[in-house]
Amino acid sequence: MKRKKALKYCIVLIMVLAVGFYYLTIHILPYNIISPYRAQKIHTVNPNAYYSEEISVASLDNLTLKGYYVMPLDCNPKATIILVHGIGSNKEYHLGLAEKLAKVGFASVLFDNRAHGESEGTYCTYGFFEKNDISKIIDYVQIDNKTPVGIWGNSLGGAIAIQALAKDKRLQFGVIESTFTSLQQIVYDYQARYTKGIALPWICDISLKEAGEIATFPPQKVKPIEAVKKITQPVIISHGDADANISFNYGKSLFNNLASEKKHFITIEGADHYNVSRIGGDAYFREVITFLNNNL
Repeated sequence: MKRKKALKYCIVLIMVLAVGFYYLTIHILPYNIISPYRAQKIHTVNPNAYYSEEISVASLDNLTLKGYYVMPLDCNPKATIILVHGIGSNKEYHLGLAEKLAKVGFASVLFDNRAHGESEGTYCTYGFFEKNDISKIIDYVQIDNKTPVGIWGNSLGGAIAIQALAKDKRLQFGVIESTFTSLQQIVYDYQARYTKGIALPWICDISLKEAGEIATFPPQKVKPIEAVKKITQPVIISHGDADANISFNYGKSLFNNLASEKKHFITIEGADHYNVSRIGGDAYFREVITFLNNNL
């Protein structure tokens, strides 16, 4: 009798766990992947450091992308750089960088990625649709400005930048910071980190497939490691060697597979995922600008 009762409890427990795993895998984790935190605007532009205007760009699927167009005070830029932020961030994250770029003669476009900040959109697709958004921003920039156009992306922004560089050769150079090799791999990595090293790839695969169906994109095609093989423009890749979010080895792998003959890798010693620019400091910024000036 006791055995039958214990067996009954085990069956009920297994059913409860199965339902819980199903609900987690199908109804929670997919949205965690594609529905980023929407950061609010907390900074304002500094009109004394550069000329700026608010802009709106329409995506191919008719989403409004909000941004700033920042120009040096002399309004005679040597190039325009599209600045692409990471997941859960917004365009204001790059205001400090835009000011530094303006001071050395570069214009920049800062915008909220789709599903971020003030831009429209519900889901993040890690570059699948976002690379097309970059092409629309290039269209906007080149209406009146015929200077070279490049791209500078951090984390998610780096993955978007890589895919955009591979797709749209109007981008003449790129700066890629702290990004991943494939969406599937980084989902595996984050899952293992949240579960203290316990890998559950089958749950990740199911959740990622469901996320793709919800956001109408193929996650298996988001592979910066394949996109870099199509990039021939000059590119800098930088990565902190203490990055616990996205492995430093991914940065090296992207660099090693990069097709461009004009490429440069920068190791930011002691930097984690969030402080590459701060730890790298002025020396890092000067190294990037020197590379860009030499390859425009």
